[in-house]
Amino acid sequence: MSKNKFLLVLIAAATAGLGYYIGRYTGKEKGKEDVIAEKQHELKEIRESGYKFISPLLECQDLASSNRSSMIILEKKLKNYIAEVKSQKRATHVSIYFRDLSKGPWIGIGENELFSPASLLKVPIMIAALHKAESEHSPGFLSKTITYTKHTEDLTNPNITNHALIKIGSSYTVDQLINNMIAYSDNEAKNLLLMNIEEITLNKVYSDLGIDVPGLRSPDDFMSVKDYSSFFRMLYNATYLNKAMSEKALEYLSHSDFKKGLLAKLPADVVVAHKFGERGLAESNIKQLHDCGIVYKKGKPYLICVMTRGNDFDELASVISEVSSMVYESY
Repeated sequence: MSKNKFLLVLIAAATAGLGYYIGRYTGKEKGKEDVIAEKQHELKEIRESGYKFISPLLECQDLASSNRSSMIILEKKLKNYIAEVKSQKRATHVSIYFRDLSKGPWIGIGENELFSPASLLKVPIMIAALHKAESEHSPGFLSKTITYTKHTEDLTNPNITNHALIKIGSSYTVDQLINNMIAYSDNEAKNLLLMNIEEITLNKVYSDLGIDVPGLRSPDDFMSVKDYSSFFRMLYNATYLNKAMSEKALEYLSHSDFKKGLLAKLPADVVVAHKFGERGLAESNIKQLHDCGIVYKKGKPYLICVMTRGNDFDELASVISEVSSMVYESY
């Protein structure tokens, strides 16, 4: 073998060996990264039930919160604020769920703590009504007229009241009742709607999202900010209702006249589709106030849900508004 041929063979062997080594080493490292990435992006699929052959995907939840530096900074800021609020006895518990609706990262603080959702449950009632309206079996349901003849048996006495409520002797379309239920948190409008929506239709909204049906197996405190936020994500992504009905639902929610929570410290021109809920028992000084919705910040829409527990509604409303402001300014 000539000297030149020997050198070429030697170089080829060395190159092959180096390629094998690099490939094996980097492949092993890539494998580790893949495992880490897989752990960081564990997904939970939520699918609609009730079909024989298909299983429509409603949403795909990323179970791991964001590790982006900006989100970590915001999370730390919110945790420090909650600690301060608790030390001042303005609230005994504050849970927060935040999600960037453009890019997907989210953070949660006490996101699995259970609360009594109270009037927040008017949102799934709205979804059930709109689901019925889009069904081929219920054409014209939204324009159906219902006469309000007498007070329904409702044992709840809201602490946050509104005067723009339906009146006995008047007739309303289903569309008007939904708007009143959502915009003014009208319990009588809610009860009239429930009389015209099959129980199985409403229960399916909960079961499809894997949430306990209220009153079936659950105590008063049975829903977390993370669970409840699924309703808003489902509407925003138009994955349960069709696009027209999802748009209509969020429009109803944008009419909410509760201004003390998420909206209190936001710019007046920012659109927010949201619903509040409050719970106070006569035999206890413990009160709950929640406000959840989508803030349509220009070019950066986000979902925020804040649930609180304490002994003063005004203080709890103030806490929610301060959390909302901090998120808006930091995001």
